[in-house]
Amino acid sequence: MLSDLKYALRQLAKSPGFTTVAVLCLALCIGVNATMFWFVRAMVLQPLIRDRQQHLVSFYTASQGANRDFRGFSYPEFGAIRASHEICSDLAAYGFETCVVGRSGSFRHSLVGLVSENYFSVLQVRAWRGRFFSAEEARPNSHFPVAIASYSLWQRLGQPVDLIGSTIRIKNEPYVVIGIAPADGASSSAIGPDVWLPLGMAQQIWGGSGDALGAQSYPLRLIGSFQSGVSFDNARDRLTVVNRQLNAPPLGDPSFPRELILTPPPRFDLGTRPANENFLVPFAVIATALAMSVLLVASLNLANMLMARGVTRQKEIAIRLSLGATRWQIVRQLLIESFLLALAGGVIGKLFGVATGFFLRRLSAGDFAAARFNFTADRTTDWLDIAMIAALCLGSAMAFGFGPALRITRVNLVEDLKRQPGQPADGGQWNRSFSLRHCLMMAQIAFSFVLLFSAGLFVRGSQKAIDLDPGFVKSGGFVVNLDYVDPNLSDDAIARREQALLIRSAALPGVTSAALASSVPFNFETNWWRIFPAGSDASAINPADQSTQTAPFAVFTVISRGYFETLGIPLLKGRDFTAAESSQQGGHLVAIIDETLARALFGDQEPVGRRVATSSGNADGKHPDREIEIVGIIRSPHEDPFEPAAPHRFYRPLGQRAQSNIYLHVKVADPSATAAVLDRLRRDLTALDPDTPILLAQPLSDFVDKNLNLLLVRLAGIVFGASGLVALMLAVIGVYGLKAHTIVRRTREIGIRIALGAKPADVLAVVLKQGVQQTVVGLAAGLVLALAAGQMAAKMLYRVSPFDPIALVGAAVVLAATVLLACYLPARRATKINPAITLRSE
Repeated sequence: MLSDLKYALRQLAKSPGFTTVAVLCLALCIGVNATMFWFVRAMVLQPLIRDRQQHLVSFYTASQGANRDFRGFSYPEFGAIRASHEICSDLAAYGFETCVVGRSGSFRHSLVGLVSENYFSVLQVRAWRGRFFSAEEARPNSHFPVAIASYSLWQRLGQPVDLIGSTIRIKNEPYVVIGIAPADGASSSAIGPDVWLPLGMAQQIWGGSGDALGAQSYPLRLIGSFQSGVSFDNARDRLTVVNRQLNAPPLGDPSFPRELILTPPPRFDLGTRPANENFLVPFAVIATALAMSVLLVASLNLANMLMARGVTRQKEIAIRLSLGATRWQIVRQLLIESFLLALAGGVIGKLFGVATGFFLRRLSAGDFAAARFNFTADRTTDWLDIAMIAALCLGSAMAFGFGPALRITRVNLVEDLKRQPGQPADGGQWNRSFSLRHCLMMAQIAFSFVLLFSAGLFVRGSQKAIDLDPGFVKSGGFVVNLDYVDPNLSDDAIARREQALLIRSAALPGVTSAALASSVPFNFETNWWRIFPAGSDASAINPADQSTQTAPFAVFTVISRGYFETLGIPLLKGRDFTAAESSQQGGHLVAIIDETLARALFGDQEPVGRRVATSSGNADGKHPDREIEIVGIIRSPHEDPFEPAAPHRFYRPLGQRAQSNIYLHVKVADPSATAAVLDRLRRDLTALDPDTPILLAQPLSDFVDKNLNLLLVRLAGIVFGASGLVALMLAVIGVYGLKAHTIVRRTREIGIRIALGAKPADVLAVVLKQGVQQTVVGLAAGLVLALAAGQMAAKMLYRVSPFDPIALVGAAVVLAATVLLACYLPARRATKINPAITLRSE
């Protein structure tokens, strides 16, 4: 075996060009598969395996009937479900809030999680350093200001060795860090908070005039582990007892019944409604199939190259057989060469995968840094990654090495010993056009077409998402975020500072308009409220009657006068808020809504002048606020590329709803001067209010482009596009290599043709004719496969048909052009053969 290994190394070293091309092809394909395997493992396989091993289940609550009004849980409801032990052996509660987090003058808005003391034990998570919360710290209203930092926060702070025991500030209050979560996260979701706090600090985070953990507050989500022997099927049968308990006083209201819903833990936990994550498994299957198809194309390519190389080694193999070597010994020798190629490709491919992941993270570093949560997927390499690479190497070596090894060792000793180098073993038009090597080449063209078409579909969908018209003007403006988190500031003091901020911004040279708002487009800080027509009472709505559901949810935003002008949102009817409504408290309550909410509330009736009432999205909606008059209708913004319909919008004037967290929108006359105006504004704001940190200051277009949804779409387009380019490159290499080898083998024939009077154009036509025939056959077979692949990917595509003609025609034209070019270059060289020299050498 050792002698075979040494001989294989010598043979590969004697052909550096072939070895280099083969190793690089394998490295690219194995690198693509390694990267895709990490994603599928981290986002799909590992969570599914963990959830099943730990028997995890998530709880949701919804109103009975067709409306399915979802909300969170109150702390008493959590206690009742936890104490019942009907379904779970242990149940944990958690909730999220966005707060100003940081230290040493470096602050930003971050996702903060509040959890019960058993949350981490339910997930079977151990602290990386320090400890988790105690039962006393998580007891309601215990007020222990302690925190657990995420691993990503520790990294972002510079990996300080003394973080545990130090202080970080959350909402301008000090918290002592008692632990650091592990690198793979302390969350059931693929995303998690920057900081965890005990439920005992709920009043400080969710506080207000009411009790944050009282019976009428619903900020919690629930996750638990099933009792032994309980599954989703029989757990739903046990819900009857728990539902009856939750709907009975004092926990529930029999006239407004609710029910529990059980689901597996979500991969992206962003709301109190069960997320539709059915796309994850198909996406994982498609991504894996795409990566494996790239490896298949490379294997076909290498099999062709090995068979072509084997033709030149038939005399060598015949000599070894005549000297007593067995066929198995020769096959073993050739397989060892294939394994060496695959091993080298696997090592370089793993390095390529690491480099690709690093490049993608660097490419999107600013986007992920702007996110208010961290990704909990572990990026480290372990034995499973190594095993996957080894399996890919072994499988690819067998795929491209075993068949050629068997074929080229099936020799005729007499004929092979007499044959001149490069002389073909057989002839005929059929063998020249449809031999095994040419069939492999056509299969390679077919699979490359599938990959190119699939990549084209996802790239087209990515571009459509990026080009989505949001309903406002992104360019020519910027956004600045400040949060007056000082607890000593009254609402009046905050309002005075905000008005001074607005006046200073509007007076800057080059600024055409400025406005304040409680949120910014393409932001995860959405505040949902239920909107009722005047005179209605949410408690009177019959949940079983869908026709009476006249209380839609809307995104609630507080704005100042000039907000719509600054963002370029058209005012369709009515008027904007007045200066008094934007700055002075009290007065007549007014609101502006978008056209979709107007239709949902009033149908075809005139909405301006009508009255509505609101109720917080965290409540059951049984106690609407005071009536509010609609004074204007705007065009509906659309900021989510994954939602076909824009959410309803409901705007209130800043003077009537005090806001400590505020976004300043500024529009400039000259977009090229945006950076200069932003720099001037930053200095002015620091001088105006040095104690309030600037949490965000950037052009609005940059903020929108860094939206997480758009980032994921863009990354998907890059990954699938890169896979298509790799497939195209492999097809070109394979076709060019085969045609070049074929020309070498037909040198004598071509020399005779030219000697007998054939013109260079005739020789070119003969060679290209064969290439055109094979390309047409490969594209025809690939078309059938591509349409099937498009149908499979239909659920993953964003506003793109699975039979998209642009992607289909584009893939066919690009592939055909490159393949024919790969045929043309060797054919052109064949026309320059000198028949005298060729025949003399023969």
